[in-house]
Order: sequence, then C-alpha cells, then structure tokens
Amino acid sequence: MEFYSIIKDRRILLGLTQQDLADYSGLSLRIIKSIEAGKGNPSVGTLTKIADILGLEIIMKVKEVNK
Repeated sequence: MEFYSIIKDRRILLGLTQQDLADYSGLSLRIIKSIEAGKGNPSVGTLTKIADILGLEIIMKVKEVNK
C-alpha cells in the first residue's frame, strides 16, 4: 500500500476532511489533495506534519547497496 493511500484512509477513518487536515497541519489544501492523489512529492517534514495529526509514525529504511 502506498503512503498516500494510508494517509487518505487514516484521514477518513478519523472523520477528517482534507480541509481539516490542512488546517491542523498548517499545510495548504492543495498540498493535501496533491499528496492524496499520489501526485505530490512531499518532503519528510511535510509527511511528519501529516503523520502527527493522523497518529501515524514514519519509519525510514536505508536500502543496502550491493558492491
């Protein structure tokens, strides 16, 4: 499951509109819509703001490079 689907599903589960998420996170509605549509390329900072509001955790994994 892609991160944008997780964000949208969680927002809906919590009964929040896109505008609510934008207001609570301090981001624009345009950014929220773009991310949920899978068209945005959000920074880690932007994703962190959204995750905090939705009660999600971001876990980053570093890929191993084959030499």
